Amino acid sequence: MKSKNVLLETADVLESILEKIDRLESLTEKEKIRVKKSLKESAENFRELVPKIEKDNRELAEFFLKKAKELKSTSTDRNIEKEGKKNYMKAVNKILLYSRSAKYDFIPGMLAELKRAYRKYIFGMTSFFVLTGVYLNQFFAITALILAIPIILSMLSLQRRGYTGLLLAYASAPIPIVVGFNAVVYSLRALRDPNQLSVIAGHLGKSLSFAQGYLLFILLLAAVEIYLLSAGLFELYKHRHAFL
Repeated sequence: MKSKNVLLETADVLESILEKIDRLESLTEKEKIRVKKSLKESAENFRELVPKIEKDNRELAEFFLKKAKELKSTSTDRNIEKEGKKNYMKAVNKILLYSRSAKYDFIPGMLAELKRAYRKYIFGMTSFFVLTGVYLNQFFAITALILAIPIILSMLSLQRRGYTGLLLAYASAPIPIVVGFNAVVYSLRALRDPNQLSVIAGHLGKSLSFAQGYLLFILLLAAVEIYLLSAGLFELYKHRHAFL
């Protein structure tokens, strides 16, 4: 595969930059250590990826090589001062992020795992919206409406492997999980309390057996929601390096 040679060359270019870092006067010693650490990891990530590649993606590999060469040409005092130290450090960090996320573009199995995590998150949030629609709590229904926009934005961004989507997912998830636990507790208590069961049946205008079925549905839906969101968030964290 042509991608392998290109990625090896990318690693070589990144390693060649290391020789230039110690001679730079525009960076502090702390910044030099940070840059060298990032470059070493980036080169190692690309080298370790090469024997594992299953899908040839030369266009992306050449993009990484281009960015590595641009970083090398920028790694002089004159160019760093011209581009700005902040932009230079960002470029170094960007290369590191590319090296960490590359396996998801060259190893289909990794991307499949990421998609499974994404689907669990989506189905978990879908369960949350359904739950708030049938749960007898107006506050939670209003909360779901408020969270709708950030949740939808997180889904769209996650699909594009955007880091913002990952942050939004973690910011939006706590309330749906709390709602799920509340629904579980509410259902279990109501199912064990004949008086509460009668009140719910009267509120619904249905029979006791219907109220029991309604509570069992809420209990099952809440349990599924908690599982899917918890598992989805855990797996998304495992694959956090896929997001840029």
